[in-house]
Amino acid sequence: MRKNFAIEAYDLISHCHKAAPSVASWSEDGLHFIIKDKNSFEKDVLKTIMYGSFIKQLNNHGFTKINSELKRVHVNVIRGEEHYKHDNFRKGCRDQCRDIQPKRQKASEQEGHIIKN
Repeated sequence: MRKNFAIEAYDLISHCHKAAPSVASWSEDGLHFIIKDKNSFEKDVLKTIMYGSFIKQLNNHGFTKINSELKRVHVNVIRGEEHYKHDNFRKGCRDQCRDIQPKRQKASEQEGHIIKN
């Protein structure tokens, strides 16, 4: 049985945090994760999928890019880094990832139609 996307992503981030923290890691508080080197993350960590596909999956599973939010509260965000969070995606809480499911598509998206007003 294949793991769900959130568990796979959790395992990737946790592995990077230990083995390659200059590529990706958990934030200091463990409430979000940071992709620090997109090229290395795609080439060395994702290997078989494109970075853009990984980001689409994050978005599809309700993750939010929080760079702007962090800057608003005066947290230093290094240029080129991307910070993502989900309420059920936290360091040390792998079991919570089971609660992260893909968003349901609208019927118009499932059929591939674009609705114009």
